[in-house]
Amino acid sequence: MDDSGGKYEPVGGRATLESCYSNGIRNATVDTYVALGRNRLLSYRVKATGQVKAHAESTFPTSQFLIVWYLSKPRHIKTSRQGTRRNIVFVSSAAIMSQCQIAKWCFLFIYFSIAGLCNWAVVAYTHDFGTRQPLPDIVFSLIPEQEWASTLGDYMVMATLTSFCLLLVFHQSRAIVARRFLFIGATLYAFRSVTLIITQLPPGYQNNAMRCREQVNITLSVFLSRVVEQAIRAGFQEKTKMLCGDMLFSGHTLTMVTSALCIAYYLPAKWRLLQWVSNFFAAVGMSCMIISRTHYTIDIFIAYLLSNFVFRTYHAFCEVDIFMERRKSVLYGLWMLRIAEWLEDDIVPGKVENKFEFPLDGLLRLLLRDQAVKHHKQISISSSSTFNLP
Repeated sequence: MDDSGGKYEPVGGRATLESCYSNGIRNATVDTYVALGRNRLLSYRVKATGQVKAHAESTFPTSQFLIVWYLSKPRHIKTSRQGTRRNIVFVSSAAIMSQCQIAKWCFLFIYFSIAGLCNWAVVAYTHDFGTRQPLPDIVFSLIPEQEWASTLGDYMVMATLTSFCLLLVFHQSRAIVARRFLFIGATLYAFRSVTLIITQLPPGYQNNAMRCREQVNITLSVFLSRVVEQAIRAGFQEKTKMLCGDMLFSGHTLTMVTSALCIAYYLPAKWRLLQWVSNFFAAVGMSCMIISRTHYTIDIFIAYLLSNFVFRTYHAFCEVDIFMERRKSVLYGLWMLRIAEWLEDDIVPGKVENKFEFPLDGLLRLLLRDQAVKHHKQISISSSSTFNLP
């Protein structure tokens, strides 16, 4: 629709900023509300006059509010150049987005849990398939098996993951970081489940018969006991009589690389040197996985490449500055980024501001935001002020 006339029928009385923009809405008359938004739209997506914009930004913490326009017709939006009074009402984002946030968190926890469960189930199943004759590996031919390195590799996984958790606790946007980490991790574990079930490689130990459990005709009770055992141990195994066969895609490397990438990406500039600590942990851990023969070199290589691919592709999509441009991007053809669009639709596009804060400060801000739901601040704008969408 353009300024010459026409109508746009919002679904349920609501329309997003993108749908309004795509239908050519420039000015709107007054009455029934249509939610236009996402956080910080006033300063980010809507071009107001300098006076109104400055007033709104100085009066409200824009990261906590959404814009709602009141429009004249319940059934449609009409553009007009006539002198019409407009009202912009700022309401707390918690009042509108809370149910959507809960749905996203539930989806992420279910997705991550299913991906992890599938990994344990695949390992429990594939143990009884495949041979026990190790394959040739260039590193194996140069360095003899180092059994001690397997335990050190597990410690490096825990050290890298702990470093990420510390970042998460003190990051100002910890909820955003956690959601992205869960989705990326779940997607990678889903990929790993597929690779393990498709092709089974023999373990690489010098004496697989001694290191691996005996192969049996698997039954449901044996299968379930193996899955429960891995769930209790969070995927870690004892170093004697292990379940073998989870090769080709290293889960240790997946965890270390994803954690290290998150730390490097979300560290504030003045703390940037700390990324080398987690990078060191990850490098040592990956080396230990190879020289202990827990994984072949190709397992580490594939896990490193896929972890980088998923992490960087997801964040490249998030850094596209305009919501509508995301759908035009070649990245939008990936199924995981169609889900990412939904997960990110309440987050301002672009790179997240990396700042540290004490966790109690974030809790206090959340409590104040909940209190803000009870209060509404209204600004009246005369007909001479127009809100032109970019």
